[in-house]
Amino acid sequence: MNGQGLAGIGSAGTDASTLVTDAVVDRVAELLRSAVGLRAEPTLRGRMRRCIRDEIADNGTDSESYLRALTAGSALRQSLLNRITVQETAFFRHPEHFALLEREILPATRRPLSIWSAGCANGQEAYSLAMLLEEQRITGSIIATDISTSALARTDAALYSTREVSGLAPARLERHLSAVGDGWEITPALRTRVSTMHHNLIGPVPSRVRSCQIVFCRNVLIYFSPEHARIFLDRVAQAMPAAWLFLGSSETIWAIGDRYETVRFGDTYAYRPLPGSGTPAAVPRSLPAPSPEAPFRAHARPTPDAATPADHDEAAMIAGLARSGQTELDAGHNAAAVVLFRKWAYLAPQDSLAHLHLGLALEAAADPAAAHRAFSAARRALDLADPAEVEHAIDGYSIAELHKLLDAKQQEPTR
Repeated sequence: MNGQGLAGIGSAGTDASTLVTDAVVDRVAELLRSAVGLRAEPTLRGRMRRCIRDEIADNGTDSESYLRALTAGSALRQSLLNRITVQETAFFRHPEHFALLEREILPATRRPLSIWSAGCANGQEAYSLAMLLEEQRITGSIIATDISTSALARTDAALYSTREVSGLAPARLERHLSAVGDGWEITPALRTRVSTMHHNLIGPVPSRVRSCQIVFCRNVLIYFSPEHARIFLDRVAQAMPAAWLFLGSSETIWAIGDRYETVRFGDTYAYRPLPGSGTPAAVPRSLPAPSPEAPFRAHARPTPDAATPADHDEAAMIAGLARSGQTELDAGHNAAAVVLFRKWAYLAPQDSLAHLHLGLALEAAADPAAAHRAFSAARRALDLADPAEVEHAIDGYSIAELHKLLDAKQQEPTR
């Protein structure tokens, strides 16, 4: 931090890039951490700085005036949140969750059925759930909530580009969407199943969603501070003690696992509050240490010259996660390394090194079953990867050595 004060830092009309000092970013980061639980890790600060710069420019003000207005005004804060929050999602993302829902949970759940899509982004998850209910001829509805009002507006509009629907099977595309101009629109029958609501996940569980039997909150908690993630999950456990909970494949509830039981269905997991979840949660147990030195060092993949600014943002974020995770692992801070490497694997699901490092951290944290899954994911990703890219990233090791390591890791017993 440069420690520079805010007084006199530019004014309207000054080049916006000079307005956003570390001190400004620090104050905004603390405000958003307190208000919505956002964890402003170093990997997010670059994005935050650009969003603040653009907000200052759009409002024609200086940094000091902007900070005062941001602190006092909810409208300005909402505008910043709409810029900062990540709305990357897809139809039927993590298909194993939908397969598990269809095969195991929906048949045993009372009707009418209701599902909470918590952190719904642009609505693809909510409409994927609605498609599943429609196809199974199940009476039910989905409540989609998000902190971003622009994301909720997109969910309500139910209009998606050809790129956004590319993952849908042709039969689903034909059944549930209609071509409109150069995009696609969700059919009215499906839209009636989805309603939206503005909601801050670190606030109380809304009364509207308390009767939901299933909660999808995937790839959201990775952006929360640990204490705010725990607040959310504690409140869900207390307000919805019979609900199934689905988290993203890059997320874990190990830090507050004494409130939930993990239910395994093959290689897929769902969570349920333990009996007596209305009582306060116990203090999380620390995970065991010692950390083995990782055989490979994490390196950032080069970003193509034609990449967009968003691509560069993501590449920088991934590089920061890789470095920070390796530092934590080397220091024996295994739990922190697991969190960072999970985020890396979430942002780069086809990167074999992301899954490898996650597996090593999980192994060090005495979670052999989860480590085995990460090593298996690394092996699958390696089979699909460009050998030249992989060899550049592993810096002096050969792909054959990486294959040998992953094969050995997959054969180790999971206690």
